Amino acid sequence: MREPYRVEVNERDRLHADLVMQLVAVRLGVPTETIRRISRLPVPALRARRVAMYLAHVALGWQLERVGHAFGVNRQTAANAAIRIEDAREHEALNQLLEELEDAIHAVVDAPPPDLSGLGEVA
Repeated sequence: MREPYRVEVNERDRLHADLVMQLVAVRLGVPTETIRRISRLPVPALRARRVAMYLAHVALGWQLERVGHAFGVNRQTAANAAIRIEDAREHEALNQLLEELEDAIHAVVDAPPPDLSGLGEVA
């Protein structure tokens, strides 16, 4: 039996990949668990995973090998996803969606950590 491709991923990369998947899942209406599945995916989930991998590459600036590691696929699978999504950007609806999701990713990832020290034991 073939073992799934898995490489140890650091916690920061895992958190960022999870953020991207969650945003894509919510926006495209595909459960995150389905996007993460190792087995063959239905077309909507496959499309969502490709979008998420593409966004990790573009919005986070990750090399495709790093994207593959974080998503549990090999580099070539991540590259194929990036090529397919990049080629489809000519469609205005997809291009708009990608820009919207990129902005959301940057809003969360690039923001400085908040100072919650004044909240005491409440938070």
